[in-house]
Amino acid sequence: MLAYFEMIGGASGNMLLGALVDAGADVAELERALRTIPVEKPWTLRCERVVKRGIAATHVEILVPGEDGSPDHVHRMHGPGVSLAQVLETVRRSGLTPAQKARASAIYERLAAAEARVHGADPGTVHFHEIGETDAILDVAGACVLLDALGVETVACSAFPIGRASVRMHHGTYPNPPPATADLLRGFATYDGGIPQEMVTTTGAAVLTTLATPRDVRPAMRAERIGYGAGSSDFSIPNVLRVSIGPEATVAGAPAEHVAVLEANIDDMSPQYFELALERAFGAGALDAWLTPITMKKGRPAVLFSVIAPLELEGPCAQAVLAHTTTLGVRVRHERRVVLERTVEAIATPFGPIRVKTALIGDRHRRTLEYDDLARAAREHGLPLAEVALAVGKIVDAS
Repeated sequence: MLAYFEMIGGASGNMLLGALVDAGADVAELERALRTIPVEKPWTLRCERVVKRGIAATHVEILVPGEDGSPDHVHRMHGPGVSLAQVLETVRRSGLTPAQKARASAIYERLAAAEARVHGADPGTVHFHEIGETDAILDVAGACVLLDALGVETVACSAFPIGRASVRMHHGTYPNPPPATADLLRGFATYDGGIPQEMVTTTGAAVLTTLATPRDVRPAMRAERIGYGAGSSDFSIPNVLRVSIGPEATVAGAPAEHVAVLEANIDDMSPQYFELALERAFGAGALDAWLTPITMKKGRPAVLFSVIAPLELEGPCAQAVLAHTTTLGVRVRHERRVVLERTVEAIATPFGPIRVKTALIGDRHRRTLEYDDLARAAREHGLPLAEVALAVGKIVDAS
């Protein structure tokens, strides 16, 4: 499922949450997930319907006492801030799912890299101020929770509108966009939004530039849900962020999605070690992983270690390959893949429940029996695998 964000009035953390809630995500589910994050300050979540220049939208705001932009708040921001390690530990200790944690961590790691480049420092020594506060941490995590709840696998976004005038931040008054935001937007299309205010916040830029693939034109898709998230300010244009969610362009009825393909040539590792390396790649979120025998220079036999990963899990999967093989580097490229819509259900059989995957090809169905379930049944009943598969196949055909 693809989520395409159109920055009509810009993008911020609360606009992302509002758009996804407006598109049908459960705000109660959002709050339950966020309550598992061990932040120190108390907070409340407010969700309300508003109208921005004639467009009805949802405004979601996380209210934290002391994080309200008041003079006292600005004064307190001159403290030491929050380190990347502290934020990642907070995410790690939460009750979010592994995929949600991976997305949230990737967002903050990208932000730390941008801050480090701006300040000429190491990412590990960077301390966050505005985006290290409780509401920003919850905004980042909340976006990951809601994307997961809506079944979004791929994220894309329009060009980023840039506001005019200056922006007041922790270190003082900065041009619009501030340096860290500008660094995050490298490689993404931007344009003059014509509004004398900040249109894209650092939180909004961090989330979208980490999770989204830039699209120069609107992607071909079948929008099944549309939501509008409202910003706090009022502009001369509708200050809303629109999200459209649905399957991407189809090829013979099959939706297409973007994935990361990771590869490494390995010629100095014991074959016995590859099994665990593959296991760790899948544990990091790989969609698929495999080994291919190859021949390198001077006739040396080697193995091509390949992984397909969701774009947002490219980093964790690359780390798994680097940590559990002898390679010193991983090649990465982004590709489109065409996938069939499918469902998985367990059917009752004399051998116990067996999962069946059903793929839709036009108006035809193709069913595949889950190998692990067949193998379990064959072992438990002392039968050949082929005999179990034949018997289960007849049950499926008759259903």
